[in-house]
Amino acid sequence: MKKAIVSAMLLAVVMVACTPKASPSVTEATIPTESAVSKSSATISAGHTLFTTKCTRCHGQKPVEKWTYEELRPVLASMVKKAKLDKTETEQVSAYVYSRAKK
Repeated sequence: MKKAIVSAMLLAVVMVACTPKASPSVTEATIPTESAVSKSSATISAGHTLFTTKCTRCHGQKPVEKWTYEELRPVLASMVKKAKLDKTETEQVSAYVYSRAKK
């Protein structure tokens, strides 16, 4: 009887631990959507500076023109964390990438 109770409790714990969480994805929480990306030339210029100094430092200049902005959003989400960009810098880099991405 004890084995059945322990097995049932263990199964319940595993089922709860493996269910998807209701929190937004990192991409949705940190990277602006296409409609929310700044289109101002000053923001794009600042984003270009950040991109060329921080992003290309580790892996060279990637041709962002090959992908759409929506395809690049998950990449941006993982890279802004590694580059330790703040919210303003993230918005600037996103604006630059959006301006260069395939439409």
